[in-house]
Amino acid sequence: MRKSIALILSAGLLATLSACASPGSGLADGNCTPLAQPGAASETVTAAGDPGQATLDFATPLKSKSTERSVLTAGSGPAAQVGDVIWGKAVIASGTDSSQSQQAPFMITLDQKVTPAGFIDALDCARAGDRIAAVIPTAQTTVDQSTAPADGTADAYVFDITSVYPGAANGSAEPAEAGFPSVVTAPDGRPGVTIPSGPVPSDLRYTTLKKGSGAVVAENDVLVVQELGVVWGDKSVFESTWDKGAAVQILAADGTTTKGGVVPGLLKGLVGQTVGSQVLVVVPPSDGFGDTGTTGVPPGSTLVYVVDILGSNPAS
Repeated sequence: MRKSIALILSAGLLATLSACASPGSGLADGNCTPLAQPGAASETVTAAGDPGQATLDFATPLKSKSTERSVLTAGSGPAAQVGDVIWGKAVIASGTDSSQSQQAPFMITLDQKVTPAGFIDALDCARAGDRIAAVIPTAQTTVDQSTAPADGTADAYVFDITSVYPGAANGSAEPAEAGFPSVVTAPDGRPGVTIPSGPVPSDLRYTTLKKGSGAVVAENDVLVVQELGVVWGDKSVFESTWDKGAAVQILAADGTTTKGGVVPGLLKGLVGQTVGSQVLVVVPPSDGFGDTGTTGVPPGSTLVYVVDILGSNPAS
């Protein structure tokens, strides 16, 4: 199997292929027209077995000049569009030998800037519960296509979709509270923060900017989020999933005691919120990185977080 396949969806907790959300991104509640359609190659792909462990069968060798997409099992609910986030499990098989396959859980944000076009085309309009067979040319599985073969060489993918999430918080706007930094969001959901003048807060504060209608966040839940972190004192950005181009997952746990958790102040601001919400949290040093600081955060810094809670998976 070609090395490029292993790099596309690496084995592990999550493989993330993503980019900054595009204006207008958001789940489609009704009909959705996929960017890729069924074709002669994708229609030969069959899959039997549980999600992420399916055995694939198809006519070899697979050849296609463009991505083909066939829905083997239809799910339900809203459909992902460009800018949205998809969580699921994949099986990838060499287009020349269906017995050579790999398995990988994945979280993908659909966007053209960083995510290879083949994955965007294959997963656009995906719904929770879908099993999608895709034939993706090797040339469309990398953002830099200058070194990719253009001979139609392709591989087979079966994506079992667990969840789809909007690329930004979609809750209803809440009235602004006095004393907090002001936040303005761009059409794609990217927040901008203005730090007010005056004394730096010494206490933990948090407020809901957008109120979602989803599940209530509990401690130890695994959250899918977009987040922006700003140092109050010098107004510098120390963390931005928007800039990195990736919605990420975080553990709603105290990071001082639990690997993968967050600073205590952020945890306090997130627990009890609802999925779909945008939350503003002001974290003093005692609830943040204290007198030691961290990369991008000077010692003794008060921090400002803007967190979009896109999804939540209860602790197992």
